[in-house]
Amino acid sequence: MVIRWFWREWRSPSLLIVWMALSLAVACVLALGNISDRMERGLSQQSREFLAGDRALRAPRAVPDGWLNQARSDGLSVGQQLTFSTMTFAGDRPQLASVKAVDDIYPMYGELLTRPQGLKPAPGKALLEPRLMALLGLKPGDTLEVGDTELKIVGEVLQEPDAGFNPFRMAPRLMMNLADVPATGAVQPGSRLTWRYKFGGSESSLARFESWLTPQLSAEQRWYGLDQDEGALGKSMERSRQFLLLSALLTLLLAVAAVAVAMSHYCRSRYDLVAILKTLGAGRAALSRLIVGQWLMLLALSALAGGAVGLLFERLLLHALAPVLPVSLPAASPWPWLWAIGGMVVISLLVGLRPYRLLLATRPVRVLRRDAIANVWPLKIWLPLTACVVVALLALLMGGSALLWAVLAGAVVLAALCGVIGWLLLRLLGRLTLGALPMRLAVSRLLRQPWATLSQLAAFSLSFMLLALLLVLRGDMLDRWRQQLPPDSPNYFLVNISPSQIQPLKEFLADHQLIPDAWYPIVRARLTEIDGKGTEGNRDEALNRELNLTWQSALPPRNPIVAGSWPPKTGEVSIEEGLAKRLNIRLGQQLTFSGDTQSFSAKVTSLRRVEWESLRPNFFFIFPPGALDGQPQSWLTSMRWDGDSRMLTELNRHFPTVSLLDIGAILKQVGQVLEQVSRALEVMVILVTACGVLLLLAQVQVGMRQRHQELVVCRTLGASKRLLRTTLWCEFAVLGVVSGLVAAIGAETALAMLQTRVFDFPWEPEWRLWIVLPLCGGVLLSLCGGWLGTRLLKGRALYRRFSS
Repeated sequence: MVIRWFWREWRSPSLLIVWMALSLAVACVLALGNISDRMERGLSQQSREFLAGDRALRAPRAVPDGWLNQARSDGLSVGQQLTFSTMTFAGDRPQLASVKAVDDIYPMYGELLTRPQGLKPAPGKALLEPRLMALLGLKPGDTLEVGDTELKIVGEVLQEPDAGFNPFRMAPRLMMNLADVPATGAVQPGSRLTWRYKFGGSESSLARFESWLTPQLSAEQRWYGLDQDEGALGKSMERSRQFLLLSALLTLLLAVAAVAVAMSHYCRSRYDLVAILKTLGAGRAALSRLIVGQWLMLLALSALAGGAVGLLFERLLLHALAPVLPVSLPAASPWPWLWAIGGMVVISLLVGLRPYRLLLATRPVRVLRRDAIANVWPLKIWLPLTACVVVALLALLMGGSALLWAVLAGAVVLAALCGVIGWLLLRLLGRLTLGALPMRLAVSRLLRQPWATLSQLAAFSLSFMLLALLLVLRGDMLDRWRQQLPPDSPNYFLVNISPSQIQPLKEFLADHQLIPDAWYPIVRARLTEIDGKGTEGNRDEALNRELNLTWQSALPPRNPIVAGSWPPKTGEVSIEEGLAKRLNIRLGQQLTFSGDTQSFSAKVTSLRRVEWESLRPNFFFIFPPGALDGQPQSWLTSMRWDGDSRMLTELNRHFPTVSLLDIGAILKQVGQVLEQVSRALEVMVILVTACGVLLLLAQVQVGMRQRHQELVVCRTLGASKRLLRTTLWCEFAVLGVVSGLVAAIGAETALAMLQTRVFDFPWEPEWRLWIVLPLCGGVLLSLCGGWLGTRLLKGRALYRRFSS
């Protein structure tokens, strides 16, 4: 009986809409979940190669052995590195080198690129950067003096997986084994050292060790992962994760709305049938079995169809993305399936219980009186309860992130605007005197059914708003990444330039048609006092090391002033906004710095927003010209060079004390990751757009039954098909324009919160939304109205409806 009932109902368009809505919800959540999960796992796996570990601990001196033993007892792999600068000698030729001493486990993740391939710094042997080889005139097989010992050069180090980006590294790289460090005698009390410990293992083991370690860390020690990195890759990874999370949120919201519209429409269309069955003697228990059985079969069929479509869609997308994806992506976890099936069940319960309850409660008297509707589970109680449950589940899913509250705030503003603007629109339309008959008929219908008009306005506005959010944010992210890595980005930094070398270096570069972007003076100093109060004991990393200070007369590019005035005058300084917030520094406060020769003070007169993710020199503090003349200084500049390496060798020979930092490999690495992520964002836009289109179609279908009845009456009274079709076109065009306007206001509200609170973008009003959304809304919905009019005004369909 249940199967026969389901098969009969299955052929009705109303149930097909419900099935399509649930299936698409499952397919979108599953495809989105699987791709996001696999991409995030793949990106996480790739990103930890940039760190050469899952977590890292940086310290200026060796940490207690007990810490490392505890990590190993927690099931973690532990690697050790030591970096310092020292003089090296090839015969009588000296050269300062940046030494990186590693253990045998290095690299824990990623690949150390060498020439010849596959080399590692074994005891007694060393790998040199090509520039250091050229400066010292060495070749593989030669020996090099490092302090009190000699090391055999076995090859060149071309790229380190954890090289990172540090434009202030003063010397070319020499990589050796950690076991050889004591023999060099280069590490003495007072030496400036940096220890890095790399940890690898499961998330649970890492979390357990982190909770044990964190309380014991001193202010000068830092525990971090790539997600806490402020560099280009870490910042971009965090933003891409937030965007994928936003895509999942918008998909769920659109799926809930689409299923709610379709489910309510189906149940309303079956009130008459249930009333007739009750009149013929059907009991409540029998009807409950039929409806519950139908519901369970519908869920099972939606899960199967949605799962199949989701997997197929995932395969097609992965095939399309193959050129930019890793050769092998890790398999997805079971969580996307659980979220997809669980989400379908929760959605159907939240939006289907009340309509099915009203359907079961239909009174037999409805056979005679069509206005007889059961009054159970009032909407004024059910709607807030459902909203609270949905918000609670989304907060559980997303961890209560600011992203969720920003989107919900936009939705709340949109709902309020729908009510206010919708009511004002109806009042305004009621007072207008319209000459065109189709427009008068369209306005008359909107006025006759204010609640239906407001519900359609809310659904259309929600779809437009969420799609606009996704498209604008995706465009902002891709634009920001392109700005971050434009084709002419500098790929070499010249560091440790003495004042006397500036003019000869400019002439040398000009002879090779090179004009650097800018020249930055560098002074190293510590921030020791804020308004006369010492900074001792503060754990912020910026206060536990020497900072690179500079002075500039012009505001550096991409350093917008967010408070105060530019430029700083004598005795003043400009500070980076993020550091000011962390240290609670305000405009007008006095800062004291301790340099190599003397202490000096300056008053904060401006705050700047700095793009630390850009691969360019950036500074916490910028002084006016002449403010740091009493301090030892060096200079830094950057350039773009894609020509022959002989120019670089010539530059090294002419200026042996100038350090040349090649960041081309870093640019390539970051560019590959950003390209991969940008393709993933395109996929998310496609999936969320599919859900938005389904909501639009479901809402358009809702009014077909009632419009059909009205069109039959109008045709009976002599109205032409052209008039009725034009009336539908005008009605939907008005709804589309107003929905687009409301969506633009809601989208601006949500964008302001998302860009400033979540994605760390400067917010500017998106004026295009105010034009594109109303225009596209009017065009899209007018097309829907035209299609609906063509379908409803078919002669045979009208005749069947009239004869029934």
